[in-house]
Amino acid sequence: MGLPEGVRRLFRLGAVRPEVRRDVDDELDHHFEEAVRGYVARGMDEVEARRLARDRFGDERAYRHALMTIDDGRVRMRERSEVLDGVWRTVGYALRSVRRAPGFTISIVSILALGIGANAVMFGVVDRLLLSPPQHVIDADDVRPLFVQRIGFNGDVFTGRTITYNDYLDFLDVGAFASIGAYAGPHEKTVGRGDDASQARVAAGSASFFPMLGVQPALGRFFTEDEDRIGAPPTAVLAHEYWERRFASDPEVLGSTIDVGRGIYTVIGVAPPGFTGALLEPVDVWLPLLVMQSLENGEGWMEGRGWYWLQAVGRVAPDATVESAEAEATAVHRFGRAEQIAQDDYDEGAEIIAAPIIGARGPQPNNEARVAQWLAGVSFIVLLIACFNVANLLLARAVRTQREIAVRLALGIDRRRLVAELLTESLVLAGLGAVAAVLVARFLGSTVHQTLLPDVAFTDAGLGGRLLAFTLVATLVAGLVTGLLPAWQATRTELSDALRSGGRSVAGGRSRTRLGLLVGQAALSVVLLVGAGLFVRSLRQAEALDLGFDADRLLVAALEWNATLPGEERRVIYEDVLTRVRRLPGVRAAGLSYTVPFQTSISLGRPRVPGLDSVPRHHNGGPYVNKVGPGYFDAMGLTLLRGRGIGATDDADGAPPVAVVSESMAEAYWPADDALGSCMIFDDDAVIEPPCTEVVGVVENHRRESLVEDDPHFIYYVNQGHYAFEGPPQAIMIGAAGDPEALLPLVRSEARSASSQIRFVEALAMSDLVEPDLRSWRLGASMFTVFGVLALIVAAWGLYSVLAFDVALRYHELGVRAALGAGRGRIVRLVLRQALALVAVGTALGLLGAASAARFVEPLLFRVSGTDPATYAAVGAALLLVAALAGSLPAWRATRVDPREALQAE
Repeated sequence: MGLPEGVRRLFRLGAVRPEVRRDVDDELDHHFEEAVRGYVARGMDEVEARRLARDRFGDERAYRHALMTIDDGRVRMRERSEVLDGVWRTVGYALRSVRRAPGFTISIVSILALGIGANAVMFGVVDRLLLSPPQHVIDADDVRPLFVQRIGFNGDVFTGRTITYNDYLDFLDVGAFASIGAYAGPHEKTVGRGDDASQARVAAGSASFFPMLGVQPALGRFFTEDEDRIGAPPTAVLAHEYWERRFASDPEVLGSTIDVGRGIYTVIGVAPPGFTGALLEPVDVWLPLLVMQSLENGEGWMEGRGWYWLQAVGRVAPDATVESAEAEATAVHRFGRAEQIAQDDYDEGAEIIAAPIIGARGPQPNNEARVAQWLAGVSFIVLLIACFNVANLLLARAVRTQREIAVRLALGIDRRRLVAELLTESLVLAGLGAVAAVLVARFLGSTVHQTLLPDVAFTDAGLGGRLLAFTLVATLVAGLVTGLLPAWQATRTELSDALRSGGRSVAGGRSRTRLGLLVGQAALSVVLLVGAGLFVRSLRQAEALDLGFDADRLLVAALEWNATLPGEERRVIYEDVLTRVRRLPGVRAAGLSYTVPFQTSISLGRPRVPGLDSVPRHHNGGPYVNKVGPGYFDAMGLTLLRGRGIGATDDADGAPPVAVVSESMAEAYWPADDALGSCMIFDDDAVIEPPCTEVVGVVENHRRESLVEDDPHFIYYVNQGHYAFEGPPQAIMIGAAGDPEALLPLVRSEARSASSQIRFVEALAMSDLVEPDLRSWRLGASMFTVFGVLALIVAAWGLYSVLAFDVALRYHELGVRAALGAGRGRIVRLVLRQALALVAVGTALGLLGAASAARFVEPLLFRVSGTDPATYAAVGAALLLVAALAGSLPAWRATRVDPREALQAE
């Protein structure tokens, strides 16, 4: 007879379990042999008999196998169903437990939400700064930004990323790099003109830069070699986000023109979303490197090796290593600098470092990245504190419900099932906490990014796939950590004791575990609060630092011009704007300047001083020079120590060259004599006999570009006796009598009304230029404080919970004490003594831990010791105060115990 194909397929696949199939085969083999013997007994040939038996039993064997397969499948389905039923019963029990105690659930979910959310926020920061390369970079491990490491004038090792154009041309000959690209910026530049003008972050890249990274445009194309040369028609590529924001994602933007800086550029492409080049700083517009530089700065940057303005990035060739690329680039760089090395103006041992493209892993990680590493550990401590607290609450609840657990065990429930139910409950709670944590991470993540790291491009709004994966892992870890110990403790219940006493007899042993967790919370909270205190003190020290000038009362105004406006006309307009600004109410003083602290500086090399054989060197370079006008020192808030400042007559035609020097330069150049009346000579190839510049004043020092630098040497000129100061001023320094922010719109309006040739007026507070230098301490102070306060709240809540629970467990004991005459004050002292003792132990351990980690965090601080006694004392006192407050309510409740009710309850 024929078999259905489905049955034959089951037979061929052998879907039935092997042991079942073997039993069926043995039975059918026995019947087969009996049938063969029957056919032979009837006189049939044995061969024919076996053929007939096979025809008879072949289909039967298949049917039997199919039937057994179906039966076995039903067994398996029943087994799976039982497993699923068990899982659903376990989950259902956990959900019922969660619903039965909403207050308990909200407490745990809130604690986990804060702990997991804090970790998610910091993971987003750490992932952006330390783990992920810039977006759209192909084979990022092969892409290497080039750093120059050399010895400075003071013997210290100096590592810099900025190089000259001729250095970049040298690197093009390095065969170990498959390709080399260069870029500059990003810098704020004016886009548009008139009322439509605005500021945008503009970067420039060589034609080879984009192919070297492996990036593909989202629309149009990038620059070609013909478009990246001096004199080529200006072209531009828009950043994707800028295209969406400014041009509403219009695909017809290709071929249109935009007015950027001093050039009008034709848009030829749109970069892909999130592309920031080789850095993490957001960019709005990309321009061809050589075209942009020639339009903005002429062609002086092409000569010599003194104009540091661009950065180089190379892709290591497939047949080369990073080490061989560094060695070859070093040899090429030294050869190109041979003339300077021979003149002792450059370090002969200079080396090229091909660093990872992730800046935080390179030779010069910024302070924000280093602080982020610490904050990642801090956020983990917060999660650990949250887990300790949740485990403590679950332990307390397990002790409270141990009679229920004992009854269930006495009725025969398997201990493994009980552990599974308790673990599932903790995982459900952790899952609810994770959902809330995602909301926390989304809100806090954006706030942290925009407030503390505005110069870092975060493209996922705080909720990328990697961040969600991290949150999932953190949730599982938190659920297991918080559930294992309570589950293990709960299932070790002694049935007889639990059924007899309801848990009071075993509470003491378990309280030791809970108290240990509480001490751990206090210790970890102390570590975080000490870190917060140290960073807050560092921030205050940095903010209170005497910069020399008054940044809080200083404004900087710079004028953007139409590209064809001659330099002399710009100077006249600057003078007119200066006159208008000085008449504004609230302006204390104003003066013209060629450089702006924390933004630009110029160094011309060391001057010759008659009678001085060796001119001193400053390890920060210099001396730095600035051409300033009358009123500059008053506007800056710089105090003249000796002599006079710059007057209006010093800039008159035929006036002798004069200068004012900084206090540090006067002490270095003329240590034994007064600098006033001394002569300085700057050699100039265009002048056979350079004139003597007389020092007419000494002014106090001020910071040039960093809060942590030593006082640089400065020379302030006024007249045009030196070639470096040809052309118009670059900024107006404005000293405000009151709030400088209130002056900003007035300054912009007055400047715009001065001339139609002014495209845009960039006016900002000097404090905005100083702020990036404060950012690492502000980041550390803000996040350490947030995490420290969060940890303190969680620890205080944990202390309160433990004390309140212990008061409930000791209800009978406290009633007996009250019946025997113990007064309320004695009972309060009893409860508070326990709280203060626990926190005192935790505080001592935490202070020891903070002191042991002090030497690692100290390099991130500013003029503050890692073991600052004031910070440690304040944190210790704060913890003890919090302990007293957290124990007050349980202590008050303890005094409300009625002795009769306590004894009757027993």
